[in-house]
Amino acid sequence: MNKRIVAPLVALSFTGLSALAIAAGAPPQDEGGGQMAGTGRQQMMPSIPHRDWHKGERVPAEYRHYNFMMDDWRGHGLSAPPRGHKWLGVNGDYVLVTTNNWTISDIVSGTQ
Repeated sequence: MNKRIVAPLVALSFTGLSALAIAAGAPPQDEGGGQMAGTGRQQMMPSIPHRDWHKGERVPAEYRHYNFMMDDWRGHGLSAPPRGHKWLGVNGDYVLVTTNNWTISDIVSGTQ
């Protein structure tokens, strides 16, 4: 009797998953028609150009997120951040900030 119930339930669950996949639609496409690749850890936020940032200024709140924090500073050729500082990866460049008030201590271009 259990086999009579289990087989239809399994078939029903596969049908439900298929319907969810169809409802989700196609993956996003880039301008060339191909599927968009993941952006990785560095986030792109063109609304606030980081090229206008200067030492001593505070990083905008939109960038005070763990997605921008660079834990692999060695892999990017950066020096170790001093105590109380973190490297942020922003649009391919690196910004050293203090963690207590988010003040910019240094900016390193990613395209040297």
